[in-house]
Formats: sequence, structure tokens, C-alpha cells
Amino acid sequence: MKKISYYLVVFFVFQMTAKAQYEDMLDVSDALQSALDVRTSAVKIVKDYLYRGLKINYVSKENDENLSNGEFSLMRLEIYAKDHPELKDQINAVGHQWKNLRVLALQKPQKNKMPGLLGQLKSFLTASNQLINTIKKTDKATKLSYQQSANNMELLSQQLAFLYGMKVAGIKDPIIGHEISRCQTDFQTDLNKTFFSGENTIDISNSLKSIQADWEMVKRTTQNTSESNSLNTIYVLMDKISDAARKSAILYQEKVKKELKKRK
Repeated sequence: MKKISYYLVVFFVFQMTAKAQYEDMLDVSDALQSALDVRTSAVKIVKDYLYRGLKINYVSKENDENLSNGEFSLMRLEIYAKDHPELKDQINAVGHQWKNLRVLALQKPQKNKMPGLLGQLKSFLTASNQLINTIKKTDKATKLSYQQSANNMELLSQQLAFLYGMKVAGIKDPIIGHEISRCQTDFQTDLNKTFFSGENTIDISNSLKSIQADWEMVKRTTQNTSESNSLNTIYVLMDKISDAARKSAILYQEKVKKELKKRK
């Protein structure tokens, strides 16, 4: 309880500071990034709940960060909605779904809850993807699609780590295999799109090359997902991919901001 209270105090102090800092600064790239960030934070929370139950290392230290990132991203979306009221209902829907998931970060994993994680996550992703698509429609900045594709790789790497964990945990659900195939296909599509975008700086290209190399290693490692010892390797590789994809996304966002400034 003390930990939760401390977290809430720190968050609300941070929230007031951030509101003053961002109220007059947010643009469509910030709104998109915030929607993408809360989506990824939710996937990480669900994944980490599962992995804590499987007693995989590298997990516990991430929960506070995931909670903070998700709450901060929602706050930014609420600020953005003041000037874009057409987004308010969708942001509220995402916020409601987020509350249902964030409790997992503060709970001890229970095996009987693990089969239901996939359904909870699917509900959240439906709401967040609707919001993301609506935000994108409000502006035709061409580089927004590359910003989203890089973020998609960050998300998909975490989602795949979660799905592989479900498989290793022995959870029987026919949709798991289907979702793994879909996420693998979507990841490759987004990697190809960004890799050959024609918008890449040296830093973006280096990040994408790192993603490509780690992705090939993931595909080799996942041939043995029935063995729990391979899950540690997948966890580490997916986190490396996630970090590199996020770096690429932020670099693409900088290019979007430059495009937006030229219009003013």
C-alpha cells in the first residue's frame, strides 16, 4: 500500500508540472505518439504479469516505468483533446480500458487469470487502435505513417514476447498460434516499410539494421518456444528490438515536427 501511495503522489506532482509544460505545445505527432505509447505500455504490463508468473528474470523493475509512461501518455492525450474535442470519447474509452489493465502491474500473478489475459489485451488494443486511426485522419503529414510503423514494431515485439510466453506457459487457446503468425507478418511489413522508406537518416538506418539482425535471431530462436529456456533469450531480444524501434519512432517524429513547422 505504501508503494502505491508513493507512486500516486509522485505521479500527480509530475502531472501538474507536465501540464504546465505541454499545454501549449502538443501537435498531432505528440498526440499520435502518446496514443501509441499508452498502447505499448499496456502490452508491456500484460506481458510482464505473465512473465512474473513464469518467473522469468528482467521483469519486476519495469512495472513502475510502464505505469508512469501509460499515465503520462493519457494525460497528454487529455490535454490535446481540449483543442480536439472529437477525440474525447475515444480517449476516455482507452483510459477506461487502461484502468482495467494497470491493476495487473500491482498484483501477484495468478495462474487462473493467465488464460484471460489475451481477451483483456484484445479489448484494449481495439480501443487504442481506433483512437490512433482517428488521430492520423486529422492530419496528412506524410511522415506520420513511418512514425507509426516504427512504433508498431515496438508494440509487436512486446506482443510477440507475450504470445510466446503464453505458449510456453501451456495455455491452450487456438487464437495464440493465429496471433503469433499475424504479429510476425505485421512486424515484417512494418520493418520493410521503414527500411525502404527513403526518409531514413544514418541514425534511423542503423537502428533499423539492428532491428533486422535481432529479428532474424528471434525467428531462429522461436523454433524452440516449447522450451522455457529459450524464453529468456526471446525476452532479451524483443526488448532490444523494442528499444531500437522506439528510437526510430522518435527520430521519425522529429521529421514530422519539422514538416508541421514548415506549414506555419
